[in-house]
Amino acid sequence: MIGIMGALEEEVELYLSELNETKKTKLTGFLFFSGKLSGKDVVVVKSGAGKVNASICAQILILNFKVSSIIFTGVAGALNPDLEIKDIVISKDSVQHDINAEELGFKKGQIPFSDLMVFNASDEMRKIAFSAADSFDLKVIEGRILTGDQFITDKKLSGSLRKEFKGDCVDMESAAVAHVCALNNVPHLIIRSISDKADHSASVDFNEFSKEASKNSFLLVKKLISSLKETKADTFDIKSKIRAVPDWPKKGIMFRDITTLLKDKGGFNQMIDLLVERYKGMEIDAVVGIEARGFITGAVLANRLGLGFVLIRKKGKLPAETVYEEYDLEYGKDKIEIHKDAIEKGDKVLIVDDLIATGGTALAACNLVKKLNGKIVEVSFIINLPDLNGKKKLEKAGFKTFSLVDFEGE
Repeated sequence: MIGIMGALEEEVELYLSELNETKKTKLTGFLFFSGKLSGKDVVVVKSGAGKVNASICAQILILNFKVSSIIFTGVAGALNPDLEIKDIVISKDSVQHDINAEELGFKKGQIPFSDLMVFNASDEMRKIAFSAADSFDLKVIEGRILTGDQFITDKKLSGSLRKEFKGDCVDMESAAVAHVCALNNVPHLIIRSISDKADHSASVDFNEFSKEASKNSFLLVKKLISSLKETKADTFDIKSKIRAVPDWPKKGIMFRDITTLLKDKGGFNQMIDLLVERYKGMEIDAVVGIEARGFITGAVLANRLGLGFVLIRKKGKLPAETVYEEYDLEYGKDKIEIHKDAIEKGDKVLIVDDLIATGGTALAACNLVKKLNGKIVEVSFIINLPDLNGKKKLEKAGFKTFSLVDFEGE
């Protein structure tokens, strides 16, 4: 289920006109229209203007309709001088420009008493949107969207926003929706068509061009939705059960804690079921788990697949003869080991861990298996942090990878 949000009537009316098998639901004063668009299950809703309306509406979409992603669409005012009316901005990220707690020691735009400020859009959705844009005669850029509870009509202010936040366009809702999505671990994308230049002519231009600009964003969103892959509800359920712990193990780190997923009977079963479904048809001789949380998933998965389980541990933890691999840490080096007789020459091996970040440990594990002349079928993770490029590092080294869920912006 994909959530589609727009603030104004003209921003959602085209979606409603093409929605099939429509069902209407009223919640907290909002009308939600469920149905099919371009063959996909969607929920379309008009949030109304402003950050509060948009935030409440997004939270209802997530909790009541279990959407796997949210697309916020409609019109915005240009800050980037290269943008003209009817051009389109696909969000790279977004910031709430009207939050200011500088007197408390926080950056302008930073949510006080947190590290939240810049909300990154889904990398996968953004790439699909750019690919979809190729089929239209439209100017489309990737950019930063600024949000605040004010309609910008002052050229000096718009210039200041551009300079201070490096924003490309400005609206009254998008970053608030992105904030809600970030807290709920739901992927999002913002697609805005330029309706005005955020200057003294903004009110005139907005009234004249907002409907036509909304049509441009609609055409792109429709094409994007038709290109999106189906996402299993199980994957969304798994993601929602992983706890985010800020500033652990050190300040600035948003730690993704799978203990909340593991203690949830339904969530744990769903996770293993999805992995079993993926690997039951593959030719695999053994499952290898990386210390320590890789042991939990790896051992259960090996048992369900009817395979043996092999441990990769920190140096000095295995009792028999081992081989080791050294790898770099942020400060210094570390070693992992595997028993020398754990893998036979030519064995087809699946490597399992809980999370892939920078990829150093996982790459070392792959090299250990190669030292024993094993063949790596795939390296599998529950969580991928795509911004840290760990999966790309493994794939560049020639190893196939898989992850159940991504957390962008880490």
